[in-house]
Amino acid sequence: MGLGNPGAQFIKTRHNVGYRMIDFLMEKFGGEFYSKARYGKVWKGSIYKNTVFMVKPTTFMNLSGKTARWILDREGLLPERMVVFHDDMDLERGRTKLKWEGGDAGHKGIRSIIMCLQTGAFFRVRIGIGRPPKDKDASDHVLADFAPEEEEEIYGALVRITEGMEIWAEKGTKNALNFLNHRD
Repeated sequence: MGLGNPGAQFIKTRHNVGYRMIDFLMEKFGGEFYSKARYGKVWKGSIYKNTVFMVKPTTFMNLSGKTARWILDREGLLPERMVVFHDDMDLERGRTKLKWEGGDAGHKGIRSIIMCLQTGAFFRVRIGIGRPPKDKDASDHVLADFAPEEEEEIYGALVRITEGMEIWAEKGTKNALNFLNHRD
């Protein structure tokens, strides 16, 4: 599941990097439109013979938990089978980190998921967007578009995560953790 906000005005914002990750995965691995419902749009594809559902919530970021609950219930999956892609201000722009379980670290979309699922036991792929300058509010920062010079770093992160998902599907979680969490 890639976190973001629905609507054309949010497409290129830092907060929507999770949506962009879903687009990137579909471009690489393919996927057919599977369904659209009140809480999300779903595509079905496969990565190394593993069936995956790629989800973009149609709720706003702070209500992402409703989408997580809906898709897991609908497909009969447990939270530990879910991977959530989201922006992270605590990571340098373009840095990636795969994390299992934990709290929300102040991310309201992750907080919503934890509350709705009543567990933090799911995977997250954190995509670094960096901190705002001291004179800029955090909400303004995440809702602003990436500057053209920042796009290259974000593109690199999306490529790296895609490679990490291939490694995960082919060689397992430990190898994906080592790859996605390694600093170049």
